Amino acid sequence: MTFKLSAELYGHTSDVRGLVAQGSDILVSVSRDKSGRIWKRASPNDFNEDSVLLGHTDFVNAVTTIPPTPEYPSGLVATGSTDKSICLWDPTDLSQPTTKLAGHTDNVCALVASADGRMLVSGSWDKTAKVWVDGSCRYTLRGHQHTVWCVLVTEDGGVLTGSADRLIHRWEGGQLKATYKGHTDCVRALALLPGGRFASAGNDGSVRVWSLESAQCLVELTGHTSYVYALSVLPDGTIVSGGEDRSVRVWRSNELAQTILVPSMSVWAVAALGNGDIACGTNDGIVRVFSEEKARLADPDALATFAQANASFAVAKNTMGDIDASKLPGPERLEQPGSKDQQVIMVKNGQMVEAYQWDQQAQGWSKVGEVVDAVGQARKQVHEGKEYDYVFDVDIQEGVPPLKLPFNVTENPYTAAQKFLERNGINLDHLDTVANFIIKNTDGVQLGTPAGDPFTGGNRYVPGQASAQAGVPDPFTGGSRYVPQGVAYEPPTEYVVNLQGNTAGIIKKLAEFNSSVDAHRLSDGQMQALQKLDFSGPPQLAEDMYSALLASALEWPKDKRFPCLDLLRLAAATPQPYRAGNRPFVECMAEATGFFDMLGSESPGGLTKSEEVNLMMGARAFANAFATTQGADHLWQSRKRVLKALDGSWIKATSPNLLTALSTLYLNLAIAATRKDDDDEGLKILSAASRFLSCTSNADSQLRLVNVFGVLSHKFQLCKDSARILGDETIVILGFQGKSDAVKRAAKEVGTLLSSSS
Repeated sequence: MTFKLSAELYGHTSDVRGLVAQGSDILVSVSRDKSGRIWKRASPNDFNEDSVLLGHTDFVNAVTTIPPTPEYPSGLVATGSTDKSICLWDPTDLSQPTTKLAGHTDNVCALVASADGRMLVSGSWDKTAKVWVDGSCRYTLRGHQHTVWCVLVTEDGGVLTGSADRLIHRWEGGQLKATYKGHTDCVRALALLPGGRFASAGNDGSVRVWSLESAQCLVELTGHTSYVYALSVLPDGTIVSGGEDRSVRVWRSNELAQTILVPSMSVWAVAALGNGDIACGTNDGIVRVFSEEKARLADPDALATFAQANASFAVAKNTMGDIDASKLPGPERLEQPGSKDQQVIMVKNGQMVEAYQWDQQAQGWSKVGEVVDAVGQARKQVHEGKEYDYVFDVDIQEGVPPLKLPFNVTENPYTAAQKFLERNGINLDHLDTVANFIIKNTDGVQLGTPAGDPFTGGNRYVPGQASAQAGVPDPFTGGSRYVPQGVAYEPPTEYVVNLQGNTAGIIKKLAEFNSSVDAHRLSDGQMQALQKLDFSGPPQLAEDMYSALLASALEWPKDKRFPCLDLLRLAAATPQPYRAGNRPFVECMAEATGFFDMLGSESPGGLTKSEEVNLMMGARAFANAFATTQGADHLWQSRKRVLKALDGSWIKATSPNLLTALSTLYLNLAIAATRKDDDDEGLKILSAASRFLSCTSNADSQLRLVNVFGVLSHKFQLCKDSARILGDETIVILGFQGKSDAVKRAAKEVGTLLSSSS
C-alpha cells in the first residue's frame, strides 16, 4: 500500500508552522496567522475544525500536547510564538490560555513534552532551551551558538537540542553530557526512535539516525533535495520527513519507501497519527492527511483535484538538486516503467523540464509538476543562523574580507540597504546604489511584498558572527566609511491634549440647535451660564451643566449633537466627568458618538459626514481625558474596548481631522502604557498602530504613529523587538517619503533607535 490523500483541512490563512496529532482522531495545528486550531475527525476521510486558539500576539510556530496529569486530567496543549511566550491550553476550556510561560527573549520555535506530562521543553532563537516543570523554569540550557531549532525528551528524561550551529546536544539534569556531530548545516528536527535511537534532520537535506548512548551516526538517509524541516515517527517505527522540496518522505528499514508530493513548496510540519496516517502542514495554510487504508482515502473527485494541483505546480529548480537539462531524457523515458513505486524522474519536453512520479498500482507515470528557474524563496541561504533568500558578498575595500548583505524578497530593498549601510558604518549617500544593486541581482523577483517572515529571517536582522554562504559578488566598492551622526530619539513624555476651539461659534451653534429640539433642551439660564464660562483653559462645568450637556449629547438627533460633544470634549480635560456617582464617561461618549459601534474593522458600512464629526469629537474627548490623573486612569481601565474600536478605524475614516484624532489617541495610550510600565499592553497598542501607519498618508497621523513606535520601543525591549518586525520597513520608507519634514525627521530618528543593538 502507498499513502494517498485522505483529507484537506482548510481554516488557517497563512503558513501552518507546527502540527501535532493526539491519537488517531485529533490534530492541533498552529500558524503564522497567530492562531492555533484543533481538528476532530468527523468521518473516515474528513476532519472538522473544533476550536480556535487565540492568545498569542504574533506568529505561532510551535505546538505540542502534554499528557494528562492529576492537575489536568484532560492534558494540555502548548503553543510557542514569535511573541516570546508559551501558552498552555486546557482542552476543557479553550477560551483563553490557562497559563502563559515567559522567559525566552526571542521567538519560541520548538516545544516537546515528556511522556509523564510533568516536563515541557522549549527551544528559541535566543540560543537557549528551557526545561519547565509544573509551570516554572527548572533549567535554562546554554551551550549552542545559534538558534535552538528543535528539542526532544528521551525515555530516561534526558533532553536533546538541535541548533543552527549544526550540533545536537544531550543534557541531563541541566548539564551538557554529550554532543552529536555530523550535520553540515542547521539541525531543524528531532524524533525519538525505538531501541535507544533518535533521528535528526536539517538544512543539509539529510535525515540521520543516531545511537543515543554512543553518539554515533548509524545511518544517513538521503533523498530530499532541499532543507528538511520536520520529522515524525509512525507507530511501527517508520520515519516521516517533510521539507522545502514540497515533499513528505516515508523511510522504512533505512530506505526511502515513498515520496508524497504536495502542491505547496514548504512542508513545515509533519505528524504521525495513531492509526498510521500522516498529516502535514504547508506554506499554503492547508493541513493535509494521507492514509494507506482504502476506507480512509478521499473521494475520487478530491483525489483527481489533488493530482491536478500537483501536475500544474511549478517547482523551483533550486529545490530539485543539481539539474542539467541538456542531459535529461525526453518524453520517450515515460514509455519505460519506474524502478519502484513513487519514483520521481525529470523529463525534458521541448523547452520545459517536467517532473513525473511512477504509480506502481496503475503502472503509469503521473505528471507532478514543472521545473522552472527559481523565483522568490527557493533554496534558502543561512546567515548567522537565520535563513535568507540571498546573501550577497559586498567588497568595500581591497584586501578586506567582503561584508555580508542578507536579503529576503519579502523585504523592501531600501530597508535592507539602510540596515546594511548603518550596520557597517557606510555613508547613507550610497542608499540608492545598494538598493538598486539588490533589485538588479534578485532575478526580477517581485520585491517588498507585505508580511515578511520573521521565522526565516525576513524583515529582521540579529547581529552576531557572520558565517554565510557566498552569494552574487557586489560590483560597487562602497566608497568612504563613516559612523552616522544621527540625532538620538527623544520620545514624547507628555500627553497630547487638544483644547483649541472656536468657543463662541460652538455656543452659537448650540443655541441654534437648542431652539429646534423638543427634548433635553437647555434652559435659558444654562445657556447664559455657558456664555459666561472661562474657556482660556479647560472649562469648569457645574454638575448640573455637565449632566445637561451629556443628556443632550445622548438624546438629540445625531446630526445636531456635535456642539454638545465639542463642549464635552473640552470638559474631558477636567476631573468633572470622572467624579464618583457619574455614569462612566467613556461609556457615555461612546454611546453619543457611536465610537464602539461604528468604528473597528468588524462594523459594517461607511461613514456619513456627521458621523465622522461625532466620532472625531469622541476620539478627541478620549485623548483629552489623559490631561488629569482621574481621566487617564478611567481611559486606561477602558483600554480594551477602546483599542478594539480603534483597530481598523482608519479604513473607514476619510476626514483628516478624524484620522488625526484617532492617531492622537493611539499616542496617548502608548504614553500611558509606558507610565504604567505595562509592556504587554504596549505591544497590543503597537501592533494595531503598525497597521494604521502602514496605510495612512495623513501627515499628522504619520507623525503621531511614528512616535507610538518610538515611545514604546524606547521604553520596552519587547516592543522594540516587535517593532522591527511590525513596522521597520514602513519607518524606513517614511524617513525618505514621509508627508512632512517632521515625519521624515521623526522616522529617521525612530529608525535609528530600532536598528540599535540595545
